[in-house]
Amino acid sequence: MKVIENQALKDEEKMELQEIQLKEAKHIAEEAHRKYEEVARKLVITEGDLEYDSRRS
Repeated sequence: MKVIENQALKDEEKMELQEIQLKEAKHIAEEAHRKYEEVARKLVITEGDLEYDSRRS
């Protein structure tokens, strides 16, 4: 019985650690997506500026 309790405790600790790691991974993914969106927006603006400048010359 003690062996089963110890294994259950280890499994619970492992699950808690994995939940923390999952939250961190989600946060990193959300931050990366936010940065991607910002860069994509800036790229559209820059391409528009470049097209405008090339038409002026």
